[in-house]
Amino acid sequence: MDFLERVAYELCNDHGDDMVSQRVVLPSRRAGLYLAKYLSRLSDRPQWSPVMLTVSELFQSLTELRPADIETLIFELYRVYRKRFGEEMSFDDFWPWGEVIISDFNDIDLWLADAEKLYSNISELKEIDAKFGGLTDEQNEIIRGFWKSFNPGSAESEARSRFRSVWQRLGPLFNDFKTATREKGVAGDGMLCRDVAERAMAGTLKVPDGVVWHVAGLNALNSCERELFRYLRERGKAKFYWDDDHFFMEDPGHKASVFIRENIRQYGNELTTGEGQHSSQPHGTWNIIDTPSDTAQARMVSKILEKGEIAIEGDMTDTAVILADEKLLMPVLNSLPASVSDVNVTMGHPFRFTSLYSFLKQLMSLVRAVRISGGDRSFRSEEVIALLRHQYFRLLAGRDAGEVISAIISGNMIRVSEEMLRSRLPLGKLFDIPAAGSALPGFLSAVMETIEEATFAAEEDKELTLSTDREYLRMAMSSMTRIDNLIRSYSLDLKIDTCIRLIDRILRRLVVPFSGEPLRGIQVMGVLETRALEFRNIIFLSLNEGTFPGQSFDNTYIPYNIRRAFGLPTLNEHESIYSYYFFRLLRKPDRGWFIYNSAAQGLSSGEMSRYLVRMSYSPAFQPVQQSTRISVGRSRMMPELLPKSKEHNKLLLDLYSTEGKTGKYLSPSAINTWVSCRMKFYYRYVCGIPEEEILEKDIDQRRFGNILHETLNRLYAPFREDPGAPAAISSLAADRPRVRDAIIDAALEEMKWTMDTLLAGRGLIIVEVLERYINDLLRYDAENEGLILLNLEDDFTAVRTVTNGAGRKRVIRIAGRADRVDVTGGLVRVVDYKTGAPKREAVTPEDLFDEDKEKRNDAFLQALIYSCLIRDHHPDRLVIPAIYWVQQLSSADFTPYATVPGLNGPGADRNAWEGFMERFSEQLDVTLVRIFSEDEEYRMTQFERRCTWCPYRALCRR
Repeated sequence: MDFLERVAYELCNDHGDDMVSQRVVLPSRRAGLYLAKYLSRLSDRPQWSPVMLTVSELFQSLTELRPADIETLIFELYRVYRKRFGEEMSFDDFWPWGEVIISDFNDIDLWLADAEKLYSNISELKEIDAKFGGLTDEQNEIIRGFWKSFNPGSAESEARSRFRSVWQRLGPLFNDFKTATREKGVAGDGMLCRDVAERAMAGTLKVPDGVVWHVAGLNALNSCERELFRYLRERGKAKFYWDDDHFFMEDPGHKASVFIRENIRQYGNELTTGEGQHSSQPHGTWNIIDTPSDTAQARMVSKILEKGEIAIEGDMTDTAVILADEKLLMPVLNSLPASVSDVNVTMGHPFRFTSLYSFLKQLMSLVRAVRISGGDRSFRSEEVIALLRHQYFRLLAGRDAGEVISAIISGNMIRVSEEMLRSRLPLGKLFDIPAAGSALPGFLSAVMETIEEATFAAEEDKELTLSTDREYLRMAMSSMTRIDNLIRSYSLDLKIDTCIRLIDRILRRLVVPFSGEPLRGIQVMGVLETRALEFRNIIFLSLNEGTFPGQSFDNTYIPYNIRRAFGLPTLNEHESIYSYYFFRLLRKPDRGWFIYNSAAQGLSSGEMSRYLVRMSYSPAFQPVQQSTRISVGRSRMMPELLPKSKEHNKLLLDLYSTEGKTGKYLSPSAINTWVSCRMKFYYRYVCGIPEEEILEKDIDQRRFGNILHETLNRLYAPFREDPGAPAAISSLAADRPRVRDAIIDAALEEMKWTMDTLLAGRGLIIVEVLERYINDLLRYDAENEGLILLNLEDDFTAVRTVTNGAGRKRVIRIAGRADRVDVTGGLVRVVDYKTGAPKREAVTPEDLFDEDKEKRNDAFLQALIYSCLIRDHHPDRLVIPAIYWVQQLSSADFTPYATVPGLNGPGADRNAWEGFMERFSEQLDVTLVRIFSEDEEYRMTQFERRCTWCPYRALCRR
């Protein structure tokens, strides 16, 4: 029989006709639902149910003080602090200090410690007996040991002085704070309980007549609870039901039995085990499973249920999934098999794991990153992009958000002006960032109201269901209203950072409740929700050391020895509480699965909980150990070989053939891409997947080249088709300020930066490097007598006929933009500026188009394709490529030409040139045929080194 069934049986036997006068005190409301279910089974007629309440509700029913939240208490504590100690500390500095103090004050009250004695400052050991009269010898010895170690002779340190300075203030602050909150009729949990307990100790506590309290299923009691229960018991108004029918009660040294033994000794037990009976022994089948990740733990729940060891067709109320780590709630719910129709979640969903929390966090990051310069406000581009990409912002702005993101990235904006965001987005209030922290809650509330309105509009337009999102919004708005009222009522001028930390703390503590049928379906719950409950099957997750048991208590100003001396909770009590939570669950189950994450990551060591270790070595359990591993293999989103389909070919022909309607041209870079990696060509030109837009904080190699090209275009534009260009270029090379200004103008246009940003740090170095390269290039061109500049960044087009696999001829459009075309020494040069390392690979038509050659001179390949496009414009001249490797222009042996007959500069042999170009044209046609043939496949390059910087690497999984 379950514990709560036994309690229900006793209640019916003793008070079956007078349930209305009974009050049952339980560890949780969930336990009350189960007790009501058992009571209903024991009655064959309708009757009143006893009132069921938690311990907190019991104390609140016996005092006129109202419970206050932690934020209200800290604001009040700060007011009291300023009144006693003046304005020496701002609220921004006081806040983290105040959180620790409130926690300590709460412990002092719950455990009825004497704050004046606890916070006494001992300068000499002989003062202990005088100041700490009334304590036991053991307590005095503990205190003496602390202060002796804290004051070793005359040695003093800054840390000790600081500790003593804080310590001296806490006693008076405690008394002032208690007085101030009482005057307002509010109290923290500890102070509220102490008010009831002290009146019970004084015998002045008034309780309703004719009522009996039944305390059931509790474990560790604080001093206030002990005094109240003692008071009720002495007056015959309380009965106690302790869940002691467990195997660990036979072992006096078992930590799980510590508090139950003490409770039975003090209050007795209405459920005392009969003579000759023994505590129930575990009888189930136990499995300890280690998994390589938290996600794998969630997936294991589904696998266990799908195995059929737990019947999922009928009522699953007797099956519990227990989560020691609350962040696994959504992964577990999402991984449950479809055959599980009913799920009851008895724990709330932490607000910090919702999309709304992430949006508000991102918005607060934007607030924190605002900068005011010259009266204009701007934000860091990373913060703006992250906010605009959030699902809630897309809900508000639709396509406008994506367009602004593209503008920021293409403009390479390091900071984004508020004016730009206001003009491009229909959400002015979102960027109306408050200047003072005290206005931040109101600002966030206004933003959330806008989002709430957008959810209704989205449901109408897109047939979405966003009621859950509105639940999140209303909870958050309610919290913002509360904190806004607090700030106003205490007239505090908070810094932005302080208010952000305060709001974040409030939001992280919010829990979104679930609603549903509580006594139906599989039960998904946290550890605290299991108190007083029992299940036939349990699946316990996150049983890692450090997670279960969790951290014992938060930061404190009360040293360990002082806590021990005054009976405040320490690690020992924490260990006993969690031990009881765990082992009491093992009495009833037929089957139990205990899962932990064995991966050592971050602060997690990957160790199983100490309780699982104890199970492993206990003959009472003998669990089966299992390991779940993820097999790491080479998985791909794409195969290495992809057959070309007719649809692929039709798409390419529609794009680039003269019969197509798009008017697009196949570029030399596209042809080069095909030769380098056909799969990259497939992604870029067949699928039309653009390279990912990335915000660049620095001038990378691509941007560097763009700035150089644009600068030369600006400098050379006045000399186009001018026979006197060499002299003018020579004069330009001597005018360094003009060259530098052109570089800066081109860089500002390319990067969309301010002048201050460009000329700071690495930007200034890059400008100087560009200046050196361009001056070298100007001097090199100035020595080239007879140089005439024909074209600068002009487009050239041509058509070529190819035959596809079916023997049908197609005419393909080809076009490209040449950096420069000039005339020198009687020949036409196609000049290409290159900022990278010079390539020395051989230049032959066969090598240039050889897909199986790892190192190709792709720079000359593209330049030669441009030469093919341009040669028709100059039928009587040689048209050859000239590659300006700007890093080597100042070298004495530099040449822009290929060391190939016919391409080796002025004086090249025309016959050799014509022979080379004929072979090159043939190879180009062969490659074009392959590109447009249905018989060719797309394949990944065999040279994986090329994949290192490929933008499509993630698709190939290389």
